[in-house]
Amino acid sequence: MEEEPMRLPLRRRPVQEICAMDCGEDVLDLILERVDSVVSLIRAASVCKRWRRAIADAAFLRRFRSLHAPTVAGYYHNGTRLPHPASGVGAAPTEGTGRGFVPSSPSMDARHFSLDFLPDRGESWNIVDSRGCLLLMQRWGDANSWVGIGFPDCVVCEPLTRRYRRVPFSQLEDFNENCRFIRPFLIDGVMDQMGNCIGLSNFRMLCLFQRNSVSHTAVFMASDESNCSWSKMAICQAMPSLGVPLGRVGSSWYFYIQGGMLIVLNRGTGVFSASMLPAIEDWDIRRWRSNVFIIEGRDGKPRMLTLFDDNLKVFARLDGGEWALEKRVLLSEVTRSLPGYQPSFFSSPQRVLTVGVGFIILSPPKFLASEGQWAFSLDLETMEAAPAVRAMGYSVYQLEFPWPPSLHTCLD
Repeated sequence: MEEEPMRLPLRRRPVQEICAMDCGEDVLDLILERVDSVVSLIRAASVCKRWRRAIADAAFLRRFRSLHAPTVAGYYHNGTRLPHPASGVGAAPTEGTGRGFVPSSPSMDARHFSLDFLPDRGESWNIVDSRGCLLLMQRWGDANSWVGIGFPDCVVCEPLTRRYRRVPFSQLEDFNENCRFIRPFLIDGVMDQMGNCIGLSNFRMLCLFQRNSVSHTAVFMASDESNCSWSKMAICQAMPSLGVPLGRVGSSWYFYIQGGMLIVLNRGTGVFSASMLPAIEDWDIRRWRSNVFIIEGRDGKPRMLTLFDDNLKVFARLDGGEWALEKRVLLSEVTRSLPGYQPSFFSSPQRVLTVGVGFIILSPPKFLASEGQWAFSLDLETMEAAPAVRAMGYSVYQLEFPWPPSLHTCLD
């Protein structure tokens, strides 16, 4: 038989490894645009000079901003420690004032978010609002009851960069002793070339005050230039008073006016709108004889809560804009298994200590608690109760990372 010729093994051509370092500028931009957060983007900028240069480009930053939601750095609060052990709601206080910061990730050191760079090392200031990467601070004792004669001392600060700007109320024209200060709010400024709507160089602060029993707004417009100024306008002829603040969710502040009217301040535009609450509740009785407030759910959507005696109701806003009952619970039932529980705690209406994202912290009237203050947190998604370690002040203030990102930011 004729032998088959011997076959030589085929030579395999070496496969050239391709990585992000070898791709062109356009492909590199597409890769970096898919980074999941500002924190990861800052870390990517430290890889090499080429990546840092690509990330620092204004056009890239504008595209990244349009593709990704802002990254939450954490939450500030004005509260103090409660005497009972807890199951995870709360954070270490800072500067000895009871104010605290809860980082969104354990990889971030809360010390980088200290407010000791403010005048008086931050000890005489109270947080009254937050928007984006900014906090609005008001000095203790200056119209601290939210309604007072005269205008308070206020600063707007960016904690991560340790910078602040005072708000010059002295520039407000026609101000007189008959003006009653109500409260300030942070709203977006003009978008810059990198897609940023709010920062120390372009924020706006809307101040509510009354003159001759008529509500007015004064808007402070900040910029890098020296022409920062106030502009004034009446809120609306149909709305002589904004009534009671109910809370804020995302870019909206909510207010209640007697008669079942809900007023919404859009903090992106600074515009007010009005709507009527559905006639499924006597809202005036609910507001003045119980607690009515609006909070942000864990899904980012608003929830309206009513607390009447032992009964807590949760209303959700439907796609059409109307409110519908979503859940209800008896607080005396869901807290029965908690340490220190006593039925007498629920013979009077509960006090709301903290309203947070997806949870509230409650306690019975102080005179009913036999050993200090007994408090519990309620998860509004599961409606489960747990012992609370802290009263964080009535509101929790979300803080985002600054934009554009500081490429020298320390995350360790």
